[in-house]
This record gives sequence, C-alpha cells and structure tokens, in this order.
Amino acid sequence: MCQSDHPELHSTACTLAVGALIVIRGEDPATISNGTIIVFRPFLSTPDYLVVHRVAKIVPANSSPDGQYDFFTRGDANPYAVGGYDSWSGPSGSVPGSQIVGVYQFTIPIPYLGAAILDIRGFMYDDATGRPKTQGILVIVALIVALFAFEVAEPGKKTPPSNVPDQTRTTVALTMA
Repeated sequence: MCQSDHPELHSTACTLAVGALIVIRGEDPATISNGTIIVFRPFLSTPDYLVVHRVAKIVPANSSPDGQYDFFTRGDANPYAVGGYDSWSGPSGSVPGSQIVGVYQFTIPIPYLGAAILDIRGFMYDDATGRPKTQGILVIVALIVALFAFEVAEPGKKTPPSNVPDQTRTTVALTMA
C-alpha cells in the first residue's frame, strides 16, 4: 500500500511499506467502518493468501445477498476509475465478512522484516501443501547439531566476566608498587 510505487497517484507517501510487518486484531465485521485497513482471505481455496486493503464501501448484512456484511476494498497503491473497487470472490466482487482475518493496528518499524520472514517461511515450507520442505528440516537439524558441537567442543573456555578490564588491574598494580 505504497503510493510512491505508483507515480500516477502523485504522492510519495506510504500507508504501509512493501515488506512491512504489521500487527492486526480480530474484529467483528459489524464494527468495521469505511477507511479501515483490513486483512482478509480473498479466496477460500488458498487460505494462506492474505490481502491488506482499505475498506471503501460496506454492504450491511440485511442488504447483502449472502446475509453477512460485505466489504468493497481498494488497495491504496492501485489506480482506480472513479467509484471503482477491487473484485474478489464475494457477491458483486466484495469480500464477505466471514473472510476478514483482522484489522490493522500498527506496523513494527523494522524495514523489510515482514519480507524476510516470508522469505524464510517460503524456504522452510511448501506453500501448496503447508508441509515442511526437506531442505527446511535439514537446516534446522544442522543448526541444532552446530549449536551442540560448539557447546561440547570447548566447555572450559567459559569464564565469568569481570567488571574490571585486565589493563586496569595491571595499571593499579604498577601504581601501588
């Protein structure tokens, strides 16, 4: 949701930078208002695929063909015709309230942390099956073995830290002599 990625929007502002790690909170669809940034599953066939967009229009449950709140969204960085919305799997291209995961709360201010976590997840797990990849298991086993090897290889090398550096002790000894 970064307008600076789309010069036609005439803005350099980023609502949410690409790769940002965000914190969300579960929310009753009845309490979500226009302008709220939501996280949702647009397609039930791919439950791990999440989208972060801003609510642009709400259809109340009593006016909706599916009997639940439906949300029309716009990605802040996506260009639209006047009155245009994203098209999803719900009635008339909306997002059904049952597919809302949560509401944006804040961003953890470490650049690209979210992208790094997703890259690691992609290396460790098969997105199609949700099962760990062989290479991911091997990396975890190798890290555990390496940690154990370093701990066992030189157990006597650990000495408790001193509050006084060695150079200071030598200087004090020379001064007293």
